[in-house]
Amino acid sequence: MGPLSQCLEVLAQYPDDFRPAEVEPLGSAGGFSGSAIFRVRAGDRVFCLKRWPSEFQSAETLQWIHAVLSHVVRQGLDWLPAPCRDRSGRTFACFGDHFWELAPWMPGKADFHLDPRPERLRGAMTALAEFHQAAVTLPDDASRRVRAEHALYAGSGPAPGVPERLDRVRGYLAGDLDQLARCIVPRLWPGLCDRAWLAVTSARICLEPVRDLLEATCTLEVPLQPCIRDVRHDHVLFTGDRVTGLVDFDAMGFGSVAGDVARLLGSLAGDNASLWSTGLAAYHSLRPLNDAEQTLLPALDRSGVVLAALNWVEWLYRERREFPDAAAVENRLDELLPRLKALSESPTGRFAAPATLWLPPPE
Repeated sequence: MGPLSQCLEVLAQYPDDFRPAEVEPLGSAGGFSGSAIFRVRAGDRVFCLKRWPSEFQSAETLQWIHAVLSHVVRQGLDWLPAPCRDRSGRTFACFGDHFWELAPWMPGKADFHLDPRPERLRGAMTALAEFHQAAVTLPDDASRRVRAEHALYAGSGPAPGVPERLDRVRGYLAGDLDQLARCIVPRLWPGLCDRAWLAVTSARICLEPVRDLLEATCTLEVPLQPCIRDVRHDHVLFTGDRVTGLVDFDAMGFGSVAGDVARLLGSLAGDNASLWSTGLAAYHSLRPLNDAEQTLLPALDRSGVVLAALNWVEWLYRERREFPDAAAVENRLDELLPRLKALSESPTGRFAAPATLWLPPPE
């Protein structure tokens, strides 16, 4: 059965007013999760039908992600895609080996880099703060299963993911990076070979100071709550200066808001200290970061840049994964590599975590 026939079978599980006049396949829509996206027009309404990758098999986690989204939309955040319910009242459908999700199509474009004005950045960071403020009020009973999956039982603790990042950095320093470098051969992804070498060469210089930052912060106690965990430039939609959509919640889980702040600001502002200051002030005005969260920011930002670049080398050359959109892979690496190269050229002292609200070093 072809993809469009599958879409019609899935949509038949929804009420009649979701019956489409048109289904437009969009492939992965520039993403890398393995999901497939379809734009569905039903009357004068437009929906996003998403086929989750077959590897995603946790109905409980998907129910929780949808519970968070539905909860924050009920708090008035109508620029988030609350999932639609099928005839049986579920927020996702099952067909074949996949979960399927139907949600409103969010308007706008992910075009901040084409127009990186401060007012647009303030809008993005305000939207993130509003999401965090709404998500933290999700009733505890809705999160019990996901807390158990993440081995989290209290409302605070070390930031999830930081110990894992530290283990990876230590592994690279102990010889894993040399092994990875030997996997880079021109016959695999020849157009990306130079980028892969630049990633490994630059990361080699950054690993020790990044390790030191992670070691200094891996035991910090921070509030833990639902976080997006993969919020970046391509997931924030603008109409003019206004945020009209926040999309892609595949990685949602419990974490520290500092992780979302570091990831989004790093993606939008890069190494522009002025934009970091603007973005942090906008977020801080709604959801103030405590001292531990502020201290985490440089560790999360620096380690995120280094490990994200090395992830791509791992996926392309060691694991030999296939990605249908080579141009999208190139674009993603071209976003990461200038920041990684700048880190490798920074004096080691610039990696020190200051006691005040963190900003990247001046250019």
